[in-house]
Amino acid sequence: MNLHVCALALLLFGSIATVHGRAVDLVDDSNDVDNSIETEPEPEQKSHARPFDADWLKFTKTPPAKLQQAAGATIEIVCEMMGSQVPSIQWVVGHLPISEIDDLDSNQVSEDAPSAIVRVRSVHIIDHMLSEPRTYTCVGRTGSKTIYASTVVHPARSSEILVREKQYPGNQKPRIVYTEKTHLDLMGSSVLLPCKVHARPRAEITWFNNENQKVVQGHRYKVLSTGHLLISDIKWEDMGNYKCLARNVEGHDSADTFVYPVLKEED
Repeated sequence: MNLHVCALALLLFGSIATVHGRAVDLVDDSNDVDNSIETEPEPEQKSHARPFDADWLKFTKTPPAKLQQAAGATIEIVCEMMGSQVPSIQWVVGHLPISEIDDLDSNQVSEDAPSAIVRVRSVHIIDHMLSEPRTYTCVGRTGSKTIYASTVVHPARSSEILVREKQYPGNQKPRIVYTEKTHLDLMGSSVLLPCKVHARPRAEITWFNNENQKVVQGHRYKVLSTGHLLISDIKWEDMGNYKCLARNVEGHDSADTFVYPVLKEED
């Protein structure tokens, strides 16, 4: 199947899919206003090794423009995007000029996957009480493309809160904060499925394959020390959902990634 057709189908599916977020106290979560920004890319040269004429990157879920923190509550800001190659997402706290956002060094490991189409999801967790309004910016990148959207979080209104800017004490249930929703790539490629977790104490990570069986380390399947799953030389039979399960004494969280191997086009 043509990669361009796959991309169009996934973007359409992503735009109509219903995403259930975690409960937070919203000030304004209206989607009538698009708070995302796309920077102008540098001119790039075409490469015959790439299936796309140019890098592309689009939001599939834009973070809300405003959030209100409730007393003692943890806030989760969700950001999702899809693009060519393997997009990366990082969060910037505070105001930052556009020129500096363009120059940011990504804190994500970049993959050499010129034929991939990936939908990635990132969650920024605020597990302390804010003392003043603060801006959190989701910055997405792939190749020469950069897009971003900001959320302003307002502190709790209660005058009884004395301890601010200090992490909440005690253990925390795992939350998967960085994962891929969908990963398409050509058969024979290697696919790295991330699973980054926020937890206290540290969570144990287990992966389940497209047959809902626990992944066994082998020649083609490797669970890395980071908790990510590496699948080498993907084949048609690898297609399906792969589940990352994170567990500690406080509970568990899970996330699915749909892997779609695509048949190479004839030259």
